[in-house]
Parts: sequence; structure tokens; C-alpha cells
Amino acid sequence: MVVVGNYPAVVQSILDFDFLVGKKEPSVLGIVVNNRKAQKYFFGGKEVLIPCFPTAMALPENIKMQTSWMLNVQSGRRVCESVLSFFEAIPHALGGHIFAENVPESHAQELIQRVGKKYTLVGPSGVGLLVPGHLKLGAIGGIDPFQIQAGKLGTKGNVAVVSTSGGMTNECVRAVVDADRRVSFAVAVGGDRFPTLSLTDVFLLAEADTSTESVVYFGELGGTDEYEIIELIKAERFTKPLVAYIAGTIDESFAERVQFGHAKALAQHKDESARAKRKALRAHGATAPDTFPGFLKALRKLPVRRFIDPECDISPLTRRKSSILSTRKLLNVDALPTYVRNKKMVLPEHTFVTTALEVLLGAKITSPITKKFTEAVFTLLIDHGGHVSGAVNTIITARAGKDMVSSLASGLLTIGPRFGGAVNQAARLWLAGVGGKASAGEFVEQVTKSGELILGIGHKKYRVGLPDPRVSALAEFATLLKKHPHYDFARAVEKVTTAKSGSLILNVDGVVAALLLDILCECEKKSPRELQELVESEFFNAFFIIPRSIGFIGHFMEQKRNDEGLFRLPDELLYEAE
Repeated sequence: MVVVGNYPAVVQSILDFDFLVGKKEPSVLGIVVNNRKAQKYFFGGKEVLIPCFPTAMALPENIKMQTSWMLNVQSGRRVCESVLSFFEAIPHALGGHIFAENVPESHAQELIQRVGKKYTLVGPSGVGLLVPGHLKLGAIGGIDPFQIQAGKLGTKGNVAVVSTSGGMTNECVRAVVDADRRVSFAVAVGGDRFPTLSLTDVFLLAEADTSTESVVYFGELGGTDEYEIIELIKAERFTKPLVAYIAGTIDESFAERVQFGHAKALAQHKDESARAKRKALRAHGATAPDTFPGFLKALRKLPVRRFIDPECDISPLTRRKSSILSTRKLLNVDALPTYVRNKKMVLPEHTFVTTALEVLLGAKITSPITKKFTEAVFTLLIDHGGHVSGAVNTIITARAGKDMVSSLASGLLTIGPRFGGAVNQAARLWLAGVGGKASAGEFVEQVTKSGELILGIGHKKYRVGLPDPRVSALAEFATLLKKHPHYDFARAVEKVTTAKSGSLILNVDGVVAALLLDILCECEKKSPRELQELVESEFFNAFFIIPRSIGFIGHFMEQKRNDEGLFRLPDELLYEAE
């Protein structure tokens, strides 16, 4: 299933259900929420990350294909749009549940017309749909491990539970278990005036379900839904034993009609009262006691089926502790290669580069082009002399007598939009430019009008006629690709900018960003969405930080060898303010 919205307690209860009924993996495949990449939950005693996506349409294809159900926990005003978006993105889904109360009535009616006829859509204002041992769609059955255990939700029984009240759905599930029966399925149709799933739909499902031998129903005063059940009984479309309790006779104690908790719980006419509904149900063969104790007693007269409850150990769910979760796998020392054979070195090519890339991407690298490009970048960017800001900071710190880590940190902290950190920003610009379909000239105009610099363009030393040799060397990788749209776009931007100034050439940051986007796209099959995620996580800056860290350490070692002592600027370079 996919959860639309954010309700951690309900999502965790679904994962607890999955674990307790013996599933090997969580049934929640993804969460549609706009402010994070993943959410951490527990599956048993183990922490797991559930991926998050901004929209249902943004769900990866593999998740879409595996998704059968939606749980919508958004606010009432947002439900209609998000439900329609979900079924547009996943048309093969079976249905879903709308948790929210106060869904505008016009929205509820729109959902009934557009998707209610095609999908099993439960709600609004309910706790969901339950099939013991298989599906927990919502807060139904409880959100506490002890409630799930007490409800025997791992055992498929023969009594269907149907309710207009969310809370009473869970009470009825527990009452069925206390009567030594087990639930075949349970559904809370919801207490709003226009439920997307009608009682007629539910009772016809119960009639068709071979596991269900009887139905337990909890209703309330207000509305005429119970008369749908009577019409089904009269037409012999529902023939199974029915035990029903209709709450709300307290309404008769007031001089005027009272609105109770649910939108529909208001008896505006005499036949909508709890007493009238009970009487009508009894007249057509249903058991409809006048008291709740009588209702509980009637449950013990329902058909019995033999069942065996599986073991349900909740101890892993009660002793778990949250920690910082890392999905990284430790190096398998048992599978390490042999580097020396018969006194000859046997070293796989690009070993460090491949391992570093796989650590950064969290995936296997499949193309030699990716490995060779990374090797080239790492080699070319190790150092650019002792005069650049990061090297200067490292040198000054080393000469102050500080240790390697302090000196390296001093150099690394200099990396930013003006030094080294431009690779990621350039990747963001090239990705937006190619995705936006604007011409290079239009792109340059848009960026400059916004007051933003085009990072990846411009160099203090190199210019037209005096190109950066690192850029020329890396540009050859474009010839290894079938297509290189980001590199082509960067070069097109360069033509526009160099027409204004000869120093506004494509620099090494810009060419690394452009070619890396193209290589990841073509060679590692990364989608535009995945490339955008890498930009947002600053992945591209790692291609400067990793090699330049080696260069900074080299400067540190040189200073330690030379041991020139504390660095001071010469007095003649200092000017007093006038």
C-alpha cells in the first residue's frame, strides 16, 4: 500500500500488524508527503526506512506496480484532490481508505461519482478496512501492539464486522473475539453524511465472501442506511445471520433533536431514530437487541468455526529503541580479493574509485565509463596549487602547529559556492536548463535577471584562447556517450557568456557537473528525478571534496616537513584605515 499524508502512529500500527501476522516485509511501500525523503519506522525490532515522494505520480514504477491500496490520512480539504491523483497514477489499484473527518460534502459526492463505482473506497471519517492475516488499512484493529494481539488479527474467522463508527469498529472486533469467534473482515464505512462505500456495497461483499458466515453491525441514529440492509434482506440478496446494535436512544430524552459526534448522527425524522431502526431490523429477521449487553450476549449465538490462533509474540515490539539508522552495509571481509599471488601484485582496476562511487550512490556501478570518468576527475582535481583558498587555510593552520585533522578541516570549511562547491550548483543549473527546454540565451537571461551567478562558468586564469587543460581533458568523455544533452547545453551557455566576456568560459566545475549528469543518465540509468535527488543531497560536490582532501593533506605534510613556524602577513601588506 501507499500512505498519502503523515500519520506516524497509524503507519507504525500497520507495520506492527504485518510483523505479527508473519509477513516478511512491510506492506507500506511508500509515503506521499512533500517535506522529506524517507521516514523511519520499526518492523518488529528492526528499524526500516519508508521512502517518501512529493506526489503519487512521482512514485517509482516498481512501487506503483506493487501497490493495491491507498491509505489517505490528509486533512479533509485536501482529500478529494489527492485521492483522484492517486488513482490517476495507479489505476490498477483495488481501493483505499479516507481517514479524515469533515470532508466537504461536495468533495465526497465527487469521489463517489468518479471513483466510488470503480474502487473499494472506504470512509471518510472511519478507521479503515481489515482482513485478518492479510490487510490492515488504517487504524482499524487498534494502533497499539497489545490491541492487535488481543484482537487475534492473525486469524481469519467467519464473522464480518461492519460499523458506521470508527471507534466502535474496534470495540466490535474485540467483542467478537471475547465471544470466542474470529473476524473474517471488518470495515468502518464512516460517520460522514456521504460515505464513499455504501452499506449495500459492504453487505453484498459479506454475502459473496465464502469465509463470512454471519455479520455483526453497529449503527447509529440518523440517516436511512440501515433501511438499505432491510431492502437487501427483503430481496434475499443478503441471507446470512445478522446481529445489529443501533446506538442513540438517549436522543429521545431531549426535547429537541441533538447532533451527536458524527455528521450523520442526527435523527431528523422518526424513522431515523435508533429505536425505529432496531424495530425495522427485527421485523425482517435480524437480531437487534435494545441494550449493548444484549448485543454482546447475541454474539455468542453466531455460527462457530474451528480455528487455530498463530503464535503472536509482541515482545520485539515492546523493547525497541530508536537510533541513528544507517543503511550502509559493512565491508564483507570474507569476500575480499587476494591482492598478492605468487609474489605478483593483482590489483583490480579502479578499486578505490568503484568502492567510493558505490558508497556515495548506494548502488552498484555498472559502466566502465563512470569509473574512468571518476578516476580522471579525482586525478585532475587533487590539487590546484598552494595559492587557492582551501590550500591557504590548510597551510596557515598547519604552520600554527595544529594537527592533520584540524588543518584538513580548516581547508574543507573553505569549500563553498566561490571555491569548489560550485560543482553541485552547476549540476542544478544544467539539469534545470535541459529540463526546462529553454534556449541557452533564454536560460542565461533568466538566471542573470534573478541576480544569480551561473556557477560552472568563468575563470580567473583561463579564458577564450587560453583554455583550462583540465576541461579539455575531461571533454573527451563526451565522445564515449551516445547522447550528452547536459554537456551540449553547458557548451551552448558558454557561447552566450563568452560573447560578453572572454573569461566567462566553461570551467572545470561546470564540465564535471555536465558530463557527470550525462554519464549517470546514460551509463547508470538514473532518471531525471533521481538526478534531482542527487543534486539536492550535494552528491556532485563530492567529486571536488574527495580528491581535494588528498591535496590539502599533501599541503599539510609539506608544511610539517618544512616546519617554517607560525605564518604572519608581512607588515607592508597591512594598511591602516584612514
